[in-house]
Amino acid sequence: MKEKHVENLTKGKKSGIKIGSRNVPHRLKQHEQEKFSLAIKRKFLVVDFDSRENLVNIWKKYCMAKSWKYVAVEKTQTSLTYVSQLDGKIKFENRKEAMLFARSLI
Repeated sequence: MKEKHVENLTKGKKSGIKIGSRNVPHRLKQHEQEKFSLAIKRKFLVVDFDSRENLVNIWKKYCMAKSWKYVAVEKTQTSLTYVSQLDGKIKFENRKEAMLFARSLI
């Protein structure tokens, strides 16, 4: 799997190597595409409580393509923030601490 295959999925196109599924949403909207681009620069994803699962699905595939460690910061409506990895989530009371922890994992 390569980056271009994942990027095809973000646009709603076929990946070319059958990594997508119609049962798992991957196509990103414009604002999600911006978050995805920022995540590539940071090497971890930041999602809001109301984000669609598409962004998380694409980020997991992109991390696999780049051989990166999957890290996502999940904001909630309260001040609680979770840092997710493939093996679980860690809860933080402060968003700043969660962001610093996510950076330390890279």
